Amino acid sequence: MSHIIVTYRVISDKHDVSRLARKIAIEQSVETPQSIITASIEARFVGRVEQISALHNRPGVFTVTLSYPQEILSRQYNQLINLCFGNVSMYQNIRLIDITIPDDLLEHFPGPGFGVEGIRRMLGVYGRPLLATALKPRGYTHQQFAHMAYQFALGGGDIIKDDQNLVGSFADFQDRVTLCLRALKKAQDKTGRSCLYFPFISAPFEELEKYFQWVATQQIPGVLLAPLIMGLDTARGWAAKYNLIYMAHPSFSGSYCVPPNNGMSYELLYGTLFRLAGVDIAVYPNAGGRFQFAEKDCQSIAAKLLNPLGKIKAALPCPAGGMQYEDLNKMCRQYGKDAVFLLGGSLLEYAHDPAIATRAFRDKITASFNEKPATPALNQFVSSCEAPLAENTQLLEHLLFDNFQWQGRDSLQYKDCLNIPFQGMRRVELVGRHDEPAKFDLRYFEIEQNGYSSKEKHRHVHVIIIARGQGVALIEDRQYRARKNDIFYIKPNAVHQLKNTLPEPFGFYCIVDRLRDKPVGA
Repeated sequence: MSHIIVTYRVISDKHDVSRLARKIAIEQSVETPQSIITASIEARFVGRVEQISALHNRPGVFTVTLSYPQEILSRQYNQLINLCFGNVSMYQNIRLIDITIPDDLLEHFPGPGFGVEGIRRMLGVYGRPLLATALKPRGYTHQQFAHMAYQFALGGGDIIKDDQNLVGSFADFQDRVTLCLRALKKAQDKTGRSCLYFPFISAPFEELEKYFQWVATQQIPGVLLAPLIMGLDTARGWAAKYNLIYMAHPSFSGSYCVPPNNGMSYELLYGTLFRLAGVDIAVYPNAGGRFQFAEKDCQSIAAKLLNPLGKIKAALPCPAGGMQYEDLNKMCRQYGKDAVFLLGGSLLEYAHDPAIATRAFRDKITASFNEKPATPALNQFVSSCEAPLAENTQLLEHLLFDNFQWQGRDSLQYKDCLNIPFQGMRRVELVGRHDEPAKFDLRYFEIEQNGYSSKEKHRHVHVIIIARGQGVALIEDRQYRARKNDIFYIKPNAVHQLKNTLPEPFGFYCIVDRLRDKPVGA
């Protein structure tokens, strides 16, 4: 069985460090006196001391590397944290530095749903850092926040989030978010550019589901969460259930990583643990701002978010916390193109008109990069599983029908992704992806005998109209017989699948929003 490798930094007398390392290994894995550890328990469960190294030029400081059997975890995210740093987090002078997770265990942690590429594809912005700001301060009216969002989008900003202090009733949340969405749509109609909005979700446990469900019905691309207040595994659970971009606010994180001799390393917390919890954009304090973070720590966080981690998508680092216009050149040099620069108060006070301020900040960023222009096909919110269309497809006023084939429209593979199983299907893109100025796509799908669609969910709505044959429609825990001219409405986040058990082809039309999220397996 593969093992999890955990590195601690400890302060200890050199004659006692081996005993301390063994103490950590027992405390974290079996928490029992040495005298009752049998040979079989030792071999199967007890952590093993792999290496002890003295730090150069730091007398009395050591790195201790232990390995723990993967079996202890039961593939649970909470148990990963408990195993690596549960009880010993209460010891003095022990700091958790790093965790190396074997690939076969990483497969059970999906990580970010969108990641760097998914967010860029949604925005259609490549080759430069993204510019973000926050709706603040609390005390403004909803109309003032909506105007601020409009001006930021008008000036070319990429992402706008709620401040983490914008909390109130559910009705208050709905009102503010609705007005801001309208403002961003107005700006998009004027500029042709997308600006993503992430409202902050914070509510009593009993009400959280209501917030996520409503967000899912509004075609909102993502949300801001505070994972360390909500709980890392709780945040991971919401990421798994709702297909949203997750931006993580660092509130409450200082108690975990700021004390130099206790807690855990910055890069482990904001990098690895946030990423395993499904975070797509990790906000953390940047060096030189209001918080005392060192440049080397900030660079390590970014590396952990972006470097390979099994098959888990890379997440975007978001350095923030008092950054100024004058800091942008240095930030561009330090972070390169794959980052989100979050500037709140400094952008608001730069100019009376937020659009002018945003344009100045964005121009400062783009001056350091060769931004690749967005193409219309990339600047859409579409499933990453959709196969690309052939280059010779064209807009047609009349599609001639011939036995469920259409002149000018080729049959395509159902999906080009292999992570959600399907079998025996073809797809025809009829209207929507051939330069038609429509807000919907009309597709035809056909399933051969013993074929089936992927079992999936997503937060956009489906309308399905049966066109030929008979099949089975599975929606949540319900099963329907699907016959010609039957119509099915599939609500947001409803798990669904269609099957054909008969010799005749089973075909159906599907109407879906042009701008939509990608499906996830269920």
